Amino acid sequence: MENTKNKIGFVIGKLSSGGAERVISTLSNELIERFDVTIITFTESAPFYALDERIKVISCQNLVEQPSSIFDSLKLNYILVKRISEITKKEGINILIGFITSANILTTIAAKLNRLPCIISERNNPLVEEVPKLWVLLRRFVYPLANSLVLQTKGVKKIYEKKIRPHKITILPNPIASELSQLRTNQTKYKKIILTVGRLDKNKCHDELITAFNTIKPEGWKVKIIGEGAKKQDLKTLIESYNLDHKIEIISKVKDIHKYYNEASIFVFTSKTEGFPNALLEAMHYGLPCISTDCNFGPSDLIDNGVNGFLIPVNDQSELTDKLSHLIKDKKLQNKFSVKAKETTENYISDKVVAQWESLINAHIK
Repeated sequence: MENTKNKIGFVIGKLSSGGAERVISTLSNELIERFDVTIITFTESAPFYALDERIKVISCQNLVEQPSSIFDSLKLNYILVKRISEITKKEGINILIGFITSANILTTIAAKLNRLPCIISERNNPLVEEVPKLWVLLRRFVYPLANSLVLQTKGVKKIYEKKIRPHKITILPNPIASELSQLRTNQTKYKKIILTVGRLDKNKCHDELITAFNTIKPEGWKVKIIGEGAKKQDLKTLIESYNLDHKIEIISKVKDIHKYYNEASIFVFTSKTEGFPNALLEAMHYGLPCISTDCNFGPSDLIDNGVNGFLIPVNDQSELTDKLSHLIKDKKLQNKFSVKAKETTENYISDKVVAQWESLINAHIK
């Protein structure tokens, strides 16, 4: 029987361990039942997250070198658009879906050259993101040409409504990967572990959790920091300066994140800015009582302060210390937050979010 499935093509820089990559992998694994799925990456790399064997991953180039001038940058992007266009034609793709600024721009141009519809998905906080000036300029002109822009929160939508017609904007939260849901255990958490997950950079402010833990010095408790990044050595030095290397552990390149969510008793999220905090969503889904900064954007969409977790001001060391101390001591509050956090995340389970994506995709395919 002839295959009559429509073909969708996701476009992203590479399939590394980030939040956008997690979302593309989850969507691809779920949508493969209804569509033929191709993921087009700028550079060749082994996918960090597991993908269904029916999903094609095609790279534009083996390696993309960082351009050293505006001319090199334009040349590279011309080559990438050409390759995305060639792959799209060869695979008979019906719609292109970009993730993250540079991929969104190149996806939109390639889609227009092929007279195809495209959906673009912005994942970052538009107020603070570190995007090169060229991309900021291109985004202003190219984004309005896309058929649909997917954003994750109402707060981000308010910003983009000034630049793009509101009817083109759809708010879709990140789906929780179904394999993560399946790996969740419902046993009571006995281990005295405080967990945090996120890139080791200045934006994530892991040093604040380390300092709060040092101030409280809770008996029998440990901290696990899951992540990789430029601040790793600085954080290790800070841990050593507090003489806490036997109590605080940094673990990088983790594939079995569910093990850490299942064993921890408290989750702390100290970010300064977010597009949407996947790690916080996943921790709440696992029933972890959470403390998060009320940063733009995302945590306030997930946490109702005092009901299903604590929201604290960004960079407020004393409030973090106070709330962490409170939560460590109050087992009844931990249980309350745990139950309510799980309830909150039911709207984010992959079936519900993927159904919304499927509906959006079908609305644009003729």
